[in-house]
Amino acid sequence: MRHSTAQIIPLRRSSLREIRTASIHSAGVRINGSRNEVWLCPAYSGADTVMLYVKPGLTVRQLVAELVAAQVGHCLGLPCPDPFIASVAPHHVGRARGPTMLAFGCQQVGPTSLAYPVRNLSLMLDLLRKAKATEGVCVLDEWIANAVRGPGDIVFDAQQSVWLIDHEGALEAHIRPDEAVTNWLAGQLDITLQTRSERAEFLGRLHQLARSLTVAQIHGVPPEMRDIERGDSTYAAVLEFLAARLDHLGSLLSARVIPEQRAFDMRDPSNDSASIA
Repeated sequence: MRHSTAQIIPLRRSSLREIRTASIHSAGVRINGSRNEVWLCPAYSGADTVMLYVKPGLTVRQLVAELVAAQVGHCLGLPCPDPFIASVAPHHVGRARGPTMLAFGCQQVGPTSLAYPVRNLSLMLDLLRKAKATEGVCVLDEWIANAVRGPGDIVFDAQQSVWLIDHEGALEAHIRPDEAVTNWLAGQLDITLQTRSERAEFLGRLHQLARSLTVAQIHGVPPEMRDIERGDSTYAAVLEFLAARLDHLGSLLSARVIPEQRAFDMRDPSNDSASIA
């Protein structure tokens, strides 16, 4: 990945956030409403006791997509629950007894209760704006080629804090680094922009965030991935995709918001991201 220092607003210069490991210690409770099978399970992670949402039915690619989406979400300063690789006894997640398996888990969000989606779109957008997360979510979903986000994948806790969940549908293997996919939130925000000036300002903020990602360190396969069959090679392939897509991110965002916007060069920090050809 290229590194540039001029006119960049740095986010996180460190490597991707560590993937934690955990061991489920007793039977979980099946949670409804997700695209995939989810169980809320008590677990030990080192000396800590945590509650994890565990997805035992994901493919390796989906598991890696969940892990990496949370990691790069943190690079954008977004509220993604901490990702885990969880060791699970099958009978703790509704299966017959058998050998322990590894599954994706993320930490339960919300201080005292579950977090829930807000079904009123206007209210949800207002809450996202108050959390200063709208542009970040748009850039994240463009970068990870997340074509399946919907209102159920953005949840709020009792304090109205926002959390981004359910990224197993992102980073699909058949997507090209330069290929545009559906960006649900960007589309919803685009409808609210009434003037060319508003679009240019919105696009400028998206480009500013996209450029800041050139300082993020997204290399290296975590050692935990070696314990998952094809985990290390799949994780490496996903990082390769992200590095390649970063070169197209500005142009993808431009085409989505202002199709006539001139091509945006991520490698040129002097680029005026809001200029119109």
